[in-house]
Amino acid sequence: MSRSRYITRGREIHTDIEVRICCDINVDHMDSDCPSDIFKIAYIKEGHGVFRNGSSSMIVTSPTVLCLQNCDDAEIHSAAGLSMDVMYLNPTCFERYVTFENLDAWKDSLSHDAWFFRPFFERNGSYIGACATNLYMGKRVSQLISLTNTELTVQGAFWPCKSRSYFIELLLLVNSIYDEDCANEMIHITKATDEIREVLDWLHVNYLEKITLDTITKQFHTNKTSLNQKFKSVTGMSLIEYLNSLRMQIACSFLRKTYLPVSEIMERAGYRDNAHFLRTFRKYNHCTPSEYRSQYENS
Repeated sequence: MSRSRYITRGREIHTDIEVRICCDINVDHMDSDCPSDIFKIAYIKEGHGVFRNGSSSMIVTSPTVLCLQNCDDAEIHSAAGLSMDVMYLNPTCFERYVTFENLDAWKDSLSHDAWFFRPFFERNGSYIGACATNLYMGKRVSQLISLTNTELTVQGAFWPCKSRSYFIELLLLVNSIYDEDCANEMIHITKATDEIREVLDWLHVNYLEKITLDTITKQFHTNKTSLNQKFKSVTGMSLIEYLNSLRMQIACSFLRKTYLPVSEIMERAGYRDNAHFLRTFRKYNHCTPSEYRSQYENS
């Protein structure tokens, strides 16, 4: 299939820019003849089938997220009622300043940013690229793929940065799903009860909203002190500390990887008050958002 199929170029705005992402919404299969540098994020929202990756196979049912890199030899067969949203991407679009000769050069440059791509890189006897999830998280995955597709199609004033920012949000969310599905020890998820897993899912989907400790305890009909203690025993942080950490991770990712205005990044990270955002940002990063961004521009 033509390489141009997987690249979105500016038509009337930013005509000199290309974003190496494209999306298919409500399809029953993934492209099987992609160029050799294409990764895929597929959200199975309806149906089931047999997912094969290399010599390993497993039954997948909705809702499931597939994270496939260029080296994967993967397909879904014996499918019934399958409906998916699929994002195709050249992962070098993750960077906003650097171009790479090949994917190996890009991988060598990742350093701590390799964390974003764990669901694509890591494989073991039980994980072959498929993360089971729930409808709550799955709907947000579908929404982020759809929002990316809208930005690439409509192409408003900031379409290159906005489309990539939704892609970065999607990577963060997929990592959260991967942690939960694979019981990764980064946030000691193996110690989480169903109650705390539900809270974690809710925070990762609703961080854009105005959230207080009272908001969370009302949402889950529980005692404030008890929930906070249980949550801290799992994550090492209080509920609000975890929420701020999540929001800062999103804000910092946008500052490093996009040209979006700081005011929009503030809102996309769930903050409504500029002074509160700046105080929190300084607390976590010991600098202003503009100073943080300039460190990466200068590097």
